[in-house]
Amino acid sequence: METRSLMQPLLRGITKPSPSTSTTTVLIPRRHQSSTARTKRALKIPPHPSFLVSSSESAQVIYSPPSSKASVYHTPFKFLPRSDPRRRANLSQLLRSSADLSPSTTNSNLPPELKQPPRKYNVTKEQVDEMRRLRAEDPATWSVLKLAERYDCAPIFVMMCCRASAEHRDKERARLDAIKSRWGTIRTAARQDRQKRKALLLKDAL
Repeated sequence: METRSLMQPLLRGITKPSPSTSTTTVLIPRRHQSSTARTKRALKIPPHPSFLVSSSESAQVIYSPPSSKASVYHTPFKFLPRSDPRRRANLSQLLRSSADLSPSTTNSNLPPELKQPPRKYNVTKEQVDEMRRLRAEDPATWSVLKLAERYDCAPIFVMMCCRASAEHRDKERARLDAIKSRWGTIRTAARQDRQKRKALLLKDAL
């Protein structure tokens, strides 16, 4: 009996939970207002009676006056009788506004005119033959820009008239491929993006 009475405080201390131990929280599921059907039902408010038009008033014209006084110049001629003096007032106002817009005033507000350079058609057939001969003999020396500067014409005209040999084109293509092989991933991706943007720009997709 004495042993039991001595062991009771010890057992009581073991069974009693310490304040440092964490207690488990029981989660009880609850249904809140935040559901789709309940939110729609709560927001489904009937319109104000002033917005509803009765069947007897459906054939009438609703007049909503402006915030300021209406001007006589806002009434079109179609709604004015021929004897109305506002027709004369409207005509005088229109003539006065057209007289204020003089040509000097309008020209001063406009941007300057673009001066397009005149087109030159000064290359003869003999010069075209000479251009083709020079391009075929030494395409490295006589490039498109050099020939355009020599004969005072556009580079696109030189490209239309003469074309370099296949050997020179292959050499230029190999040189370009060697340059592209030294590109990194960033420059390669940038050039690919540039080509994509150019294709979209030609399709008017940008």
